[in-house]
Amino acid sequence: MKIAFSTLACPTMPLDQVASLASSCGYLGVDMRSFLDESHRLASDPMSHDPAAVDSIFDNAGVIPLCLSTGVSYHKAIDPPVIGRIWVNEEAGVPETKAFVDCADRTGTKFVRVYGSELPAAEPRTWSMRRVTERLALATQTCRNTDVRLLIENAGSFAKAEALRDLIDLVNLQWLGASYNIQAAVNAGECPIEGVSALGDALRVIRIMDVDDDGNPVELGKGVYPLEKLFQTLQAMNYDGWIVYEYPKHWCPELRDDADSVLKNAADLMYSWVAQPAGV
Repeated sequence: MKIAFSTLACPTMPLDQVASLASSCGYLGVDMRSFLDESHRLASDPMSHDPAAVDSIFDNAGVIPLCLSTGVSYHKAIDPPVIGRIWVNEEAGVPETKAFVDCADRTGTKFVRVYGSELPAAEPRTWSMRRVTERLALATQTCRNTDVRLLIENAGSFAKAEALRDLIDLVNLQWLGASYNIQAAVNAGECPIEGVSALGDALRVIRIMDVDDDGNPVELGKGVYPLEKLFQTLQAMNYDGWIVYEYPKHWCPELRDDADSVLKNAADLMYSWVAQPAGV
């Protein structure tokens, strides 16, 4: 297993400081929350940087630019169903994906994260599934001739691992893998330990966080999630992918400001879990 952290933990920190912090704390990669809209971008968003500079920053720090984590999804309905095809882009989400894949390719970033998201309740499921699957397939093909891979993350109608795996299998393209967010899984009533097992070899990234009894984000190890047991399960699976720690300071401004300390403590804790033999 390889560990990384999300830039949601340090939304105002410049990219060079983020890479330096990752290196000093022992992280092997950085997951970068990214937006097409400039007004929403974090200070570290590669979309606001020269691609060569991004590649150089991470190379100098000895850290991998792991992922552009986007909010792109493919569920948007065509409304009205017939005439709407003239005015609404049937490939909604695909051009946005291509823009992020191009950025990832030019900056040496391994993955781009997207969502299938919510299937409309007022529409037959077969229609909406076909729309999401077709768009996701087109989006995935934007990775062709690059070293970038698309990761679809559990959320909305695909919050549980089985639904996410079914979608990946329907697309059936070599450039598509799974990103599994344990918080989204828990919110959907799924045990993450069962979820990672269900995703199996499709799994590339697992996103972890910790919460208190009321569901509020807290520092890793100070909440209620049995994350040590999750790491033991991953060890038993011989999982060799990535673990991304999310401390959502960007979405929860009330959280502690000291990203250096929070991320260092999280790294030390994760390495202690990784070092334990499976089943201990």
